[in-house]
Amino acid sequence: MKNKKILVSSLLAGSLLSVGLMTSKPMEVHALTDMSVKDTQNPLKITLIPTTGNPFYSASVLVDIQRNSSTNDKTSLYYDLVNEDTGAIVASYYFNSFGNKTRSQEHVWLLYAEDGRYHIDVYSQDDFGKRYFGRSEVFKVSNKEYVPITNSETPKATETPKQSTSSNSGQTGWSGSSYYKAGVKVVNQWIFDVQYNSYFYLNASGNFVQNAWSGNYYLKSGGYMAKSEWIYDNNYKSYYYLTAEGSYARNAWAGSYYLKSDGKMAKSEWIYDSSYSSYYYLTSEGSYARNKWVGDYYLKSNGKMAVNERTPDGYKVDASGKWVR
Repeated sequence: MKNKKILVSSLLAGSLLSVGLMTSKPMEVHALTDMSVKDTQNPLKITLIPTTGNPFYSASVLVDIQRNSSTNDKTSLYYDLVNEDTGAIVASYYFNSFGNKTRSQEHVWLLYAEDGRYHIDVYSQDDFGKRYFGRSEVFKVSNKEYVPITNSETPKATETPKQSTSSNSGQTGWSGSSYYKAGVKVVNQWIFDVQYNSYFYLNASGNFVQNAWSGNYYLKSGGYMAKSEWIYDNNYKSYYYLTAEGSYARNAWAGSYYLKSDGKMAKSEWIYDSSYSSYYYLTSEGSYARNKWVGDYYLKSNGKMAVNERTPDGYKVDASGKWVR
């Protein structure tokens, strides 16, 4: 049986480390949204430390990572810099393992972060957070610099549309779960509510649809149409990604995840992407495999299946990608 240890090119590692950034597909969308410290064996405490006053690190934030155990552990840790509002992954790279320490500090660069709100996830890469996971507080990036958010700036939870205060028969607005235009109840139609900055769909009874699909669009709790976010549908037992205009993504990547022709997230299967002229393998949690063997096939650092080349651990694969024995 061949040894499947991965030998990383020092040149590649050096170039990535110089910017602290690892990119993959053109569109990066976060998929650890539903992850929490309750879902991991070893919750990490993540503290963000400003680098104000240090010109070399001005476009970064220092991440302090603490764990409870002091056992010698070489588990690889990764971080994702995630846009809080869109779920986009702006940067992703590895941190040093703990070794026999309980605490580690690493810089995360903000060079590619546009002004907005972000958080940082730190997790064990091989099992996608099952062994280690921690999430930082939400913070702002302004002109490539870290800015902590005060309590007064924390956004409020999504509201359910409120009843209109107008009491005349010609009202326009919400009355309970129904919407009226000039006093006429809207049925079987989409409406856009400027106040709530969202589309809603009113069914045959005139009530807004929630926690359900309407065509290619998903209505969340409160009736809000999902946009630029992941949802999990219990009926179909699958994750879906809703695009910026609201329809579910299909035959497309959302960060490290692939949405098939029916919109379902691919898991534990191979897909061929004609845009990249390559096969990819999607793991059991959905992200594409990288730097590892799947059977007799090797997935490179960008997720593409190796063909007609030698793998980093020195094995030859043929034109079909299969290991030449």
